[in-house]
Amino acid sequence: MKWTLAIVLSFLFALSSPPGERGQKESGVPGLLREIRGEVLGLGRYPGEDFARGEFFLGEGDDDTNKTHAVGILVKDEDGGSRMTIVVSRLEPSRDDPRVKYTRDPRTVVCAFTFAGVELVRSDYPAAELEKLLPIVLKAVVDKKNLLKR
Repeated sequence: MKWTLAIVLSFLFALSSPPGERGQKESGVPGLLREIRGEVLGLGRYPGEDFARGEFFLGEGDDDTNKTHAVGILVKDEDGGSRMTIVVSRLEPSRDDPRVKYTRDPRTVVCAFTFAGVELVRSDYPAAELEKLLPIVLKAVVDKKNLLKR
């Protein structure tokens, strides 16, 4: 199953724009985490919630029914900064109805944003895999934001 994720991530990474095309922003994992946080905050908060959240999908095409992974992102303000949690899960079709998909193998990334910078609190991904995953997650967030025209 890991090789499936690696193949999907490699393909999606090849389709995503290179970091240089995103502008002169901070590079690497901390910069990508900042960009993802900014895009999720740009989607706004739902009424009555004191946090920002979003649900996104990774995979080929524009149709979410063909996506292979689900991503949930939560950004919550805390004393001295904010904390972002990203959960990526593989989507597995149901045996009874392939249109129904279940999330499997969730993997989590937690980071804290303080005045001192970005701290990676926890990651279920090795550093090399995280560097490939985050541009794909950022692209999914930006694509959804553009779709919603916010």
